[in-house]
Amino acid sequence: MLDSQKRLGQVLVESELVTPGQISSALVEQQQVRQQRQQKKVDAGASSIRVPADRLDYLVDMVGELVTVQARLSQAAATRQDSELTSIAEEVERLTAELRDCTLNIRMLPIGTTFSKFKRLVRDLSLELGKDIELKTAGAETELDKTVIEKLSDPLVHLIRNSLDHGIETPEEREAAGKPATGTVLLEAVHSGDSVVIEIRDDGRGLDPERLLAKAVDKGLVAADSQLAEGEIFELIFAPGFSTAKTVTDVSGRGVGMDVVKRSIDALRGTIGIQSEPGVGTTISIRIPLTLAIVESLLVKVGQDSFVLPLAAVEECVELTREDVAKAHGRNLVPVRGQLVPYIPLRERFAIHEEPPAIEQVVVTGVGGNRVGFVVDHVVGEHQTVIKSLGRMYRDVQGISGATILGDGSVALILDLPHLVERSEFEEAQTTRI
Repeated sequence: MLDSQKRLGQVLVESELVTPGQISSALVEQQQVRQQRQQKKVDAGASSIRVPADRLDYLVDMVGELVTVQARLSQAAATRQDSELTSIAEEVERLTAELRDCTLNIRMLPIGTTFSKFKRLVRDLSLELGKDIELKTAGAETELDKTVIEKLSDPLVHLIRNSLDHGIETPEEREAAGKPATGTVLLEAVHSGDSVVIEIRDDGRGLDPERLLAKAVDKGLVAADSQLAEGEIFELIFAPGFSTAKTVTDVSGRGVGMDVVKRSIDALRGTIGIQSEPGVGTTISIRIPLTLAIVESLLVKVGQDSFVLPLAAVEECVELTREDVAKAHGRNLVPVRGQLVPYIPLRERFAIHEEPPAIEQVVVTGVGGNRVGFVVDHVVGEHQTVIKSLGRMYRDVQGISGATILGDGSVALILDLPHLVERSEFEEAQTTRI
Protein backbone atom coordinates (compact mmCIF):
# COMPACT_ATOMS: atom_id res chain seq x y z
CA MET A 1 0.00 0.00 0.00
CA LEU A 2 2.74 2.43 1.06
CA ASP A 3 4.94 1.34 -1.87
CA SER A 4 2.29 2.56 -4.32
CA GLN A 5 2.32 6.07 -2.81
CA LYS A 6 4.40 8.81 -4.48
CA ARG A 7 7.42 10.19 -2.62
CA LEU A 8 7.18 13.67 -1.12
CA GLY A 9 9.89 15.03 -3.44
CA GLN A 10 8.11 13.73 -6.54
CA VAL A 11 4.81 15.30 -5.39
CA LEU A 12 6.52 18.67 -4.81
CA VAL A 13 8.22 18.61 -8.24
CA GLU A 14 4.98 17.73 -10.02
CA SER A 15 3.26 20.57 -8.16
CA GLU A 16 6.09 22.87 -9.37
CA LEU A 17 6.76 23.97 -5.77
CA VAL A 18 10.44 22.96 -6.01
CA THR A 19 12.87 22.07 -8.79
CA PRO A 20 14.53 18.65 -9.26
CA GLY A 21 17.90 20.29 -8.44
CA GLN A 22 16.64 21.48 -5.05
CA ILE A 23 15.40 17.98 -4.25
CA SER A 24 18.83 16.50 -5.12
CA SER A 25 20.63 19.07 -2.92
CA ALA A 26 18.29 18.34 0.00
CA LEU A 27 18.91 14.59 -0.30
CA VAL A 28 22.70 15.09 -0.30
CA GLU A 29 22.51 17.36 2.76
CA GLN A 30 20.29 14.87 4.57
CA GLN A 31 22.80 12.09 3.90
CA GLN A 32 25.66 14.19 5.28
CA VAL A 33 23.71 14.96 8.48
CA ARG A 34 22.97 11.25 8.92
CA GLN A 35 26.68 10.39 8.53
CA GLN A 36 27.71 13.08 11.04
CA ARG A 37 25.28 11.71 13.63
CA GLN A 38 26.61 8.20 13.18
CA GLN A 39 30.19 9.46 13.53
CA LYS A 40 29.32 11.28 16.77
CA LYS A 41 27.92 8.07 18.23
CA VAL A 42 31.10 6.21 17.31
CA ASP A 43 33.29 8.96 18.81
CA ALA A 44 31.24 9.02 22.02
CA GLY A 45 31.61 5.27 22.41
CA ALA A 46 35.37 5.46 21.77
CA SER A 47 35.95 8.33 24.24
CA SER A 48 34.69 6.40 27.28
CA ILE A 49 35.30 2.89 28.57
CA ARG A 50 33.84 0.79 31.34
CA VAL A 51 36.24 -0.14 34.15
CA PRO A 52 35.37 -2.56 36.98
CA ALA A 53 35.14 -0.80 40.35
CA ASP A 54 37.67 -3.13 41.97
CA ARG A 55 40.31 -2.01 39.45
CA LEU A 56 39.70 1.63 40.44
CA ASP A 57 39.97 0.68 44.11
CA TYR A 58 43.28 -1.06 43.42
CA LEU A 59 44.54 1.99 41.52
CA VAL A 60 43.68 4.25 44.47
CA ASP A 61 45.48 1.85 46.83
CA MET A 62 48.59 1.94 44.66
CA VAL A 63 48.51 5.75 44.49
CA GLY A 64 48.24 5.76 48.29
CA GLU A 65 51.37 3.61 48.53
CA LEU A 66 53.11 5.98 46.11
CA VAL A 67 52.20 8.97 48.30
CA THR A 68 53.77 7.19 51.30
CA VAL A 69 56.97 6.41 49.37
CA GLN A 70 57.12 10.01 48.11
CA ALA A 71 56.95 11.23 51.73
CA ARG A 72 59.89 8.96 52.58
CA LEU A 73 61.85 10.32 49.63
CA SER A 74 61.18 13.95 50.65
CA GLN A 75 62.23 13.24 54.24
CA ALA A 76 65.43 11.48 53.11
CA ALA A 77 66.29 14.41 50.83
CA ALA A 78 65.75 16.90 53.67
CA THR A 79 67.90 14.83 56.04
CA ARG A 80 70.85 14.44 53.65
CA GLN A 81 70.72 18.08 52.49
CA ASP A 82 71.58 17.00 48.94
CA SER A 83 70.40 19.70 46.50
CA GLU A 84 70.14 17.32 43.52
CA LEU A 85 68.18 14.75 45.55
CA THR A 86 65.94 17.53 46.91
CA SER A 87 65.20 18.70 43.36
CA ILE A 88 64.24 15.15 42.33
CA ALA A 89 62.07 14.75 45.45
CA GLU A 90 60.22 18.00 44.70
CA GLU A 91 59.54 16.86 41.13
CA VAL A 92 58.29 13.47 42.34
CA GLU A 93 56.08 15.25 44.90
CA ARG A 94 54.53 17.41 42.17
CA LEU A 95 53.87 14.44 39.87
CA THR A 96 52.48 12.37 42.76
CA ALA A 97 50.07 15.16 43.70
CA GLU A 98 48.81 15.41 40.09
CA LEU A 99 48.44 11.62 39.81
CA ARG A 100 46.63 11.51 43.18
CA ASP A 101 44.13 14.20 42.16
CA CYS A 102 43.56 12.59 38.75
CA THR A 103 43.00 9.15 40.28
CA LEU A 104 40.57 10.40 42.90
CA ASN A 105 38.63 12.35 40.26
CA ILE A 106 38.15 9.12 38.28
CA ARG A 107 36.18 7.68 41.22
CA MET A 108 33.93 10.74 41.48
CA LEU A 109 30.26 10.29 40.60
CA PRO A 110 27.43 12.84 40.53
CA ILE A 111 25.32 12.53 43.66
CA GLY A 112 22.25 12.77 41.44
CA THR A 113 22.56 8.99 40.94
CA THR A 114 21.45 8.68 44.59
CA PHE A 115 18.96 11.55 44.49
CA SER A 116 16.96 10.00 41.65
CA LYS A 117 15.85 6.96 43.66
CA PHE A 118 14.34 9.14 46.40
CA LYS A 119 11.56 10.33 44.08
CA ARG A 120 9.82 6.97 44.30
CA LEU A 121 10.45 6.76 48.06
CA VAL A 122 8.66 10.08 48.59
CA ARG A 123 5.80 9.14 46.29
CA ASP A 124 5.17 5.79 48.02
CA LEU A 125 5.47 7.21 51.55
CA SER A 126 3.17 10.12 50.70
CA LEU A 127 0.44 7.68 49.74
CA GLU A 128 1.06 5.57 52.84
CA LEU A 129 0.92 8.58 55.17
CA GLY A 130 -2.01 10.25 53.41
CA LYS A 131 0.00 13.39 52.69
CA ASP A 132 0.65 15.41 49.56
CA ILE A 133 4.44 15.89 49.37
CA GLU A 134 6.73 17.03 46.57
CA LEU A 135 10.46 16.28 46.54
CA LYS A 136 12.70 18.89 44.91
CA THR A 137 16.40 18.36 44.27
CA ALA A 138 19.25 20.75 43.58
CA GLY A 139 22.95 20.22 42.93
CA ALA A 140 22.50 16.73 41.46
CA GLU A 141 25.67 17.32 39.41
CA THR A 142 27.77 17.69 42.60
CA GLU A 143 30.39 14.93 42.61
CA LEU A 144 31.46 12.65 45.47
CA ASP A 145 33.66 9.58 45.77
CA LYS A 146 31.62 6.51 44.80
CA THR A 147 32.43 4.87 48.15
CA VAL A 148 31.04 7.88 50.02
CA ILE A 149 27.88 7.88 47.90
CA GLU A 150 27.28 4.20 48.61
CA LYS A 151 27.62 4.66 52.38
CA LEU A 152 25.53 7.85 52.37
CA SER A 153 22.45 6.28 50.81
CA ASP A 154 20.93 4.66 53.95
CA PRO A 155 21.33 7.74 56.23
CA LEU A 156 19.66 9.93 53.60
CA VAL A 157 16.77 7.48 53.26
CA HIS A 158 16.13 7.64 57.00
CA LEU A 159 16.36 11.44 57.16
CA ILE A 160 13.91 11.85 54.28
CA ARG A 161 11.48 9.37 55.88
CA ASN A 162 11.68 11.38 59.11
CA SER A 163 10.97 14.63 57.27
CA LEU A 164 7.91 13.09 55.63
CA ASP A 165 6.56 11.49 58.81
CA HIS A 166 7.48 13.98 61.55
CA GLY A 167 7.99 17.18 59.58
CA ILE A 168 5.32 17.55 56.90
CA GLU A 169 1.76 17.96 58.19
CA THR A 170 -1.40 16.53 56.65
CA PRO A 171 -3.10 18.68 53.95
CA GLU A 172 -5.82 19.66 56.45
CA GLU A 173 -3.28 20.80 59.07
CA ARG A 174 -1.32 22.75 56.47
CA GLU A 175 -4.38 24.58 55.16
CA ALA A 176 -5.45 25.40 58.73
CA ALA A 177 -1.98 26.91 59.30
CA GLY A 178 -2.23 28.98 56.11
CA LYS A 179 0.22 26.84 54.15
CA PRO A 180 -0.17 25.22 50.71
CA ALA A 181 -1.75 21.78 50.97
CA THR A 182 1.29 20.26 49.24
CA GLY A 183 4.35 19.98 51.46
CA THR A 184 7.85 20.36 50.04
CA VAL A 185 11.09 18.57 50.85
CA LEU A 186 14.25 20.01 49.25
CA LEU A 187 17.31 17.79 48.87
CA GLU A 188 20.33 19.90 47.93
CA ALA A 189 24.07 19.29 47.56
CA VAL A 190 26.79 21.94 47.18
CA HIS A 191 30.58 21.92 47.22
CA SER A 192 32.27 23.61 50.19
CA GLY A 193 36.07 23.46 50.05
CA ASP A 194 37.20 19.83 50.29
CA SER A 195 33.74 18.75 51.45
CA VAL A 196 30.18 18.47 50.18
CA VAL A 197 27.27 19.89 52.18
CA ILE A 198 23.97 18.05 51.78
CA GLU A 199 20.80 19.64 53.13
CA ILE A 200 17.37 18.08 53.69
CA ARG A 201 14.97 21.00 54.12
CA ASP A 202 11.21 20.72 54.71
CA ASP A 203 8.49 23.33 55.19
CA GLY A 204 6.69 21.32 57.87
CA ARG A 205 5.80 21.90 61.49
CA GLY A 206 9.39 22.27 62.71
CA LEU A 207 10.79 21.19 66.08
CA ASP A 208 9.56 22.41 69.46
CA PRO A 209 12.61 22.84 71.76
CA GLU A 210 10.50 22.75 74.94
CA ARG A 211 8.82 19.49 73.95
CA LEU A 212 12.17 17.95 72.99
CA LEU A 213 13.74 18.94 76.31
CA ALA A 214 10.75 17.59 78.27
CA LYS A 215 11.03 14.29 76.39
CA ALA A 216 14.77 14.11 77.09
CA VAL A 217 14.20 14.74 80.82
CA ASP A 218 11.50 12.06 80.84
CA LYS A 219 13.93 9.61 79.20
CA GLY A 220 16.62 10.50 81.74
CA LEU A 221 18.97 11.82 79.04
CA VAL A 222 19.43 15.19 80.79
CA ALA A 223 18.80 16.53 84.29
CA ALA A 224 15.51 18.31 84.97
CA ASP A 225 17.29 21.55 85.85
CA SER A 226 19.55 21.55 82.76
CA GLN A 227 19.95 24.85 80.94
CA LEU A 228 20.60 23.91 77.30
CA ALA A 229 20.94 26.12 74.25
CA GLU A 230 18.55 25.49 71.37
CA GLY A 231 21.25 23.83 69.28
CA GLU A 232 22.13 21.47 72.16
CA ILE A 233 18.45 20.52 72.54
CA PHE A 234 18.23 19.65 68.84
CA GLU A 235 21.34 17.46 69.21
CA LEU A 236 19.38 15.29 71.69
CA ILE A 237 17.50 13.84 68.71
CA PHE A 238 20.62 11.80 67.92
CA ALA A 239 20.62 10.12 71.35
CA PRO A 240 19.88 6.35 71.28
CA GLY A 241 16.25 5.56 72.03
CA PHE A 242 15.04 9.13 71.60
CA SER A 243 11.81 9.64 69.63
CA THR A 244 9.21 12.41 69.45
CA ALA A 245 6.57 10.30 67.72
CA LYS A 246 3.31 9.98 69.68
CA THR A 247 2.54 6.63 68.09
CA VAL A 248 4.67 3.82 66.71
CA THR A 249 4.18 3.29 62.98
CA ASP A 250 5.84 1.30 60.21
CA VAL A 251 7.75 4.47 59.29
CA SER A 252 9.03 5.71 62.67
CA GLY A 253 8.48 6.05 66.39
CA ARG A 254 10.67 3.27 67.72
CA GLY A 255 13.50 5.52 68.81
CA VAL A 256 16.07 3.84 66.57
CA GLY A 257 17.54 5.36 63.47
CA MET A 258 18.75 8.87 64.19
CA ASP A 259 21.55 7.59 66.45
CA VAL A 260 22.47 5.15 63.66
CA VAL A 261 22.42 8.02 61.17
CA LYS A 262 24.85 10.00 63.33
CA ARG A 263 27.17 7.02 63.71
CA SER A 264 27.12 6.50 59.93
CA ILE A 265 27.99 10.16 59.30
CA ASP A 266 30.74 10.03 61.96
CA ALA A 267 32.14 6.93 60.25
CA LEU A 268 32.40 8.98 57.06
CA ARG A 269 34.32 11.63 59.07
CA GLY A 270 31.39 13.97 58.47
CA THR A 271 29.23 16.16 60.69
CA ILE A 272 25.47 16.58 61.00
CA GLY A 273 23.52 19.51 62.40
CA ILE A 274 19.91 20.62 62.78
CA GLN A 275 18.24 24.01 62.45
CA SER A 276 14.51 24.38 62.98
CA GLU A 277 11.77 26.92 63.56
CA PRO A 278 8.34 25.87 64.86
CA GLY A 279 5.69 26.23 62.17
CA VAL A 280 8.24 27.05 59.47
CA GLY A 281 10.28 23.90 58.92
CA THR A 282 13.49 22.01 59.63
CA THR A 283 16.87 21.88 57.90
CA ILE A 284 19.31 19.01 58.46
CA SER A 285 22.83 19.73 57.18
CA ILE A 286 25.43 17.03 56.52
CA ARG A 287 29.03 17.88 55.72
CA ILE A 288 30.96 15.02 54.13
CA PRO A 289 34.58 14.88 52.86
CA LEU A 290 34.90 14.36 49.11
CA THR A 291 36.89 11.15 49.47
CA LEU A 292 37.80 8.58 52.12
CA ALA A 293 41.09 7.43 50.58
CA ILE A 294 43.62 10.28 50.85
CA VAL A 295 42.90 13.41 52.89
CA GLU A 296 44.64 16.58 53.99
CA SER A 297 45.39 16.45 57.70
CA LEU A 298 47.36 18.05 60.52
CA LEU A 299 50.20 16.00 62.01
CA VAL A 300 50.87 16.49 65.73
CA LYS A 301 53.07 14.83 68.37
CA VAL A 302 52.44 13.95 72.00
CA GLY A 303 55.63 12.63 73.55
CA GLN A 304 57.07 10.14 71.07
CA ASP A 305 53.68 9.34 69.56
CA SER A 306 52.25 10.88 66.39
CA PHE A 307 48.59 11.65 65.75
CA VAL A 308 46.65 13.00 62.79
CA LEU A 309 43.64 15.33 62.85
CA PRO A 310 41.45 15.96 59.74
CA LEU A 311 42.51 19.37 58.45
CA ALA A 312 38.93 20.25 57.45
CA ALA A 313 37.97 20.30 61.14
CA VAL A 314 40.94 22.42 62.28
CA GLU A 315 40.33 26.14 62.82
CA GLU A 316 43.54 27.40 64.45
CA CYS A 317 46.35 26.54 66.83
CA VAL A 318 47.17 28.47 70.02
CA GLU A 319 49.72 28.11 72.82
CA LEU A 320 48.87 26.76 76.27
CA THR A 321 51.25 27.82 79.03
CA ARG A 322 51.43 26.68 82.66
CA GLU A 323 50.02 30.11 83.63
CA ASP A 324 46.97 29.51 81.42
CA VAL A 325 46.37 26.17 83.15
CA ALA A 326 46.70 27.76 86.60
CA LYS A 327 44.26 30.56 85.76
CA ALA A 328 41.59 28.01 84.74
CA HIS A 329 41.49 26.65 88.35
CA GLY A 330 41.37 23.00 87.36
CA ARG A 331 38.97 23.42 84.44
CA ASN A 332 40.04 22.51 80.91
CA LEU A 333 39.35 25.91 79.38
CA VAL A 334 41.58 28.23 77.37
CA PRO A 335 40.78 31.79 76.19
CA VAL A 336 40.83 32.09 72.38
CA ARG A 337 40.01 35.50 70.89
CA GLY A 338 37.82 36.52 73.79
CA GLN A 339 36.00 33.17 74.00
CA LEU A 340 36.59 30.30 76.44
CA VAL A 341 37.19 27.08 74.51
CA PRO A 342 37.10 23.69 76.30
CA TYR A 343 39.98 21.37 75.52
CA ILE A 344 40.85 17.68 75.79
CA PRO A 345 44.46 16.82 76.85
CA LEU A 346 45.48 13.97 74.54
CA ARG A 347 48.30 13.09 76.94
CA GLU A 348 45.74 12.18 79.61
CA ARG A 349 43.28 10.63 77.17
CA PHE A 350 45.84 8.14 75.84
CA ALA A 351 47.76 7.70 79.14
CA ILE A 352 51.08 9.04 77.83
CA HIS A 353 53.24 9.45 80.94
CA GLU A 354 56.14 11.52 79.59
CA GLU A 355 56.70 15.02 80.98
CA PRO A 356 54.90 17.67 78.86
CA PRO A 357 56.81 20.71 77.52
CA ALA A 358 56.52 24.06 79.29
CA ILE A 359 54.44 25.42 76.40
CA GLU A 360 51.93 23.05 74.83
CA GLN A 361 49.79 23.59 71.73
CA VAL A 362 45.98 23.61 71.54
CA VAL A 363 44.54 22.61 68.16
CA VAL A 364 41.12 24.31 68.03
CA THR A 365 38.61 22.34 65.96
CA GLY A 366 34.96 22.58 65.00
CA VAL A 367 33.11 19.43 66.08
CA GLY A 368 29.34 19.18 65.97
CA GLY A 369 28.94 22.94 65.64
CA ASN A 370 31.05 23.58 68.78
CA ARG A 371 34.66 24.68 69.19
CA VAL A 372 36.79 22.11 71.01
CA GLY A 373 40.56 22.12 71.55
CA PHE A 374 42.96 19.17 71.63
CA VAL A 375 46.17 19.68 73.62
CA VAL A 376 49.35 18.32 72.02
CA ASP A 377 53.10 18.79 72.57
CA HIS A 378 53.99 19.97 69.07
CA VAL A 379 52.23 20.74 65.79
CA VAL A 380 54.36 19.29 63.00
CA GLY A 381 52.33 20.64 60.06
CA GLU A 382 50.10 19.61 57.18
CA HIS A 383 50.28 16.02 55.99
CA GLN A 384 48.92 13.98 53.08
CA THR A 385 47.23 11.15 54.95
CA VAL A 386 46.73 7.81 53.25
CA ILE A 387 44.07 6.23 55.45
CA LYS A 388 44.66 2.64 56.55
CA SER A 389 42.02 0.72 58.45
CA LEU A 390 42.97 -0.81 61.78
CA GLY A 391 43.35 -4.55 62.17
CA ARG A 392 40.65 -6.74 63.64
CA MET A 393 42.21 -6.62 67.13
CA TYR A 394 42.18 -2.79 67.25
CA ARG A 395 38.93 -2.12 65.39
CA ASP A 396 37.02 -1.25 68.58
CA VAL A 397 39.63 1.09 70.07
CA GLN A 398 37.74 4.23 71.07
CA GLY A 399 38.85 7.62 69.80
CA ILE A 400 40.84 6.22 66.86
CA SER A 401 39.36 5.92 63.36
CA GLY A 402 42.39 4.60 61.47
CA ALA A 403 46.12 4.96 60.93
CA THR A 404 48.62 6.22 58.38
CA ILE A 405 52.29 5.56 57.63
CA LEU A 406 54.67 8.51 57.90
CA GLY A 407 57.71 9.23 55.78
CA ASP A 408 60.08 7.67 58.34
CA GLY A 409 58.07 4.43 58.36
CA SER A 410 56.43 5.06 61.74
CA VAL A 411 52.68 4.88 62.28
CA ALA A 412 50.46 7.85 63.18
CA LEU A 413 46.97 7.24 64.54
CA ILE A 414 44.03 9.16 63.03
CA LEU A 415 41.89 10.73 65.75
CA ASP A 416 38.12 10.25 65.80
CA LEU A 417 37.31 13.79 66.98
CA PRO A 418 33.50 13.42 67.45
CA HIS A 419 33.96 10.28 69.53
CA LEU A 420 36.66 11.88 71.71
CA VAL A 421 34.38 14.86 72.38
CA GLU A 422 31.40 12.62 73.08
CA ARG A 423 33.42 10.49 75.49
CA SER A 424 34.76 13.53 77.36
CA GLU A 425 31.26 15.01 77.68
CA PHE A 426 29.95 11.71 79.07
CA GLU A 427 32.76 11.45 81.64
CA GLU A 428 32.24 15.06 82.70
CA ALA A 429 28.49 14.46 83.11
CA GLN A 430 29.20 11.37 85.22
CA THR A 431 31.59 13.34 87.44
CA THR A 432 29.04 16.13 87.87
CA ARG A 433 26.31 13.69 88.96
CA ILE A 434 28.61 12.13 91.54
